[in-house]
Amino acid sequence: MKFSTRLENLLEEHDLTQRGLAKKLHIAPSTLNGYLRRNREPDFATLIKLANYFEVSIDYLLGVTNIRRPYDSNKYYDDNEGDLLEIYRSLGPQEQSYLIKQAHMYSKQDLDTSNMRKK
Repeated sequence: MKFSTRLENLLEEHDLTQRGLAKKLHIAPSTLNGYLRRNREPDFATLIKLANYFEVSIDYLLGVTNIRRPYDSNKYYDDNEGDLLEIYRSLGPQEQSYLIKQAHMYSKQDLDTSNMRKK
């Protein structure tokens, strides 16, 4: 899906007019109209404003992904968690299921050993 379509959909979802959004983001209404008519592209600062306003990722706005927010904006993950997520996403559905089951087994094992230490 193209940026202009995503932006148009977000405007509709939030019941906003072009003029209203332009005012909230401090950009010219004609600039926003250019984004929607596909004859103008936003700069990085404007992309960030749009993403923050609509609480979506820039990747979502640009049509790179259909995931609006790849993670909770209040929780960031470290490199190991990012690696694990990348591996998970690269797997097919069956392999993802196996990975989840294995993670649950490790999690349960950790719970079992910590319970044994307490006794």
